[in-house]
Amino acid sequence: MINVCTIADSNFTLRVLALRESIAKHTDECCINLLCLDDEIYNSINGRYEDINCINIDKLTAEDPHLAKAQYNDPSFEALNVSGGDKGKATELQFIWALASYFSWYCLAKLNLDDIFYVDADIYFFNNIQYIDDLKMLGSIGLIENRVPDTSANGRFNVGIIYFKNDENGLGCCEFWKNCLLDPENEYREEYGVCGDQKYLELFESLYEKVFVFDDYIGHLAPWSLPYHRFVANKVIWNGKLQEMIFYHFSNFHYDFEEGTYVPAKRHNVVELPHGSKVHQMYEAYYNCLERLNEDCIWHDSI
Repeated sequence: MINVCTIADSNFTLRVLALRESIAKHTDECCINLLCLDDEIYNSINGRYEDINCINIDKLTAEDPHLAKAQYNDPSFEALNVSGGDKGKATELQFIWALASYFSWYCLAKLNLDDIFYVDADIYFFNNIQYIDDLKMLGSIGLIENRVPDTSANGRFNVGIIYFKNDENGLGCCEFWKNCLLDPENEYREEYGVCGDQKYLELFESLYEKVFVFDDYIGHLAPWSLPYHRFVANKVIWNGKLQEMIFYHFSNFHYDFEEGTYVPAKRHNVVELPHGSKVHQMYEAYYNCLERLNEDCIWHDSI
């Protein structure tokens, strides 16, 4: 069984279902543990799919006063930047960013899963997730890179997908990451706390053993990494390596079903795509999937 966890509110309901569908195309041996950030998404999805296990955020904050307190932690520089300087929105965003580490830890420590893949809800698999699952034999902690030349601002690694095994290294590392996000005065914050939860990932290799990088073996893309890759058939070239294209991170994807249009990723300066290109085809496929799910949802009015 492949254990996945992700977090989402009702604005991301369709993306969670698209993620599920992209995994289910290739395997029925996967369970998605979904941390629901509002009642709407919980009521929409809970109990409807055998392969999605829903947990409401209120349950976690009620059980853990440290998590509840973290809702009011000061936002990082990146949270303020993304929120346009609005501290209220930035504080809320900072808390959401803290939940990737917390929920990954929760799945290991409280649900007692053998391991966990944290996967952002706006990721879509264009190939079998088994490619990634097969690599977990390499260690206890798996990371993906941002795949850009300059990583000074956002860090070398990306939170889009992270793997933790439920052993001394994996659980210990996941708990360390969680604690960094819960404690606004942690000793690493000045250097590594500037980009929400992300730059803390750079500490993993120096503090823990059995850390490996998925990018040595598989290919993936995101709006920020598009300029640094090129396609050969259905594969991508990264650092001179020809790699299977496994997934795309549709960060900042905005759609308009009434107009039948979408903006790929304005925040990442991707507003137009070469028509007919491989990247354009992937965006079209993702949009069409969301559109179909939107039409098929029996709880349409609640989304």
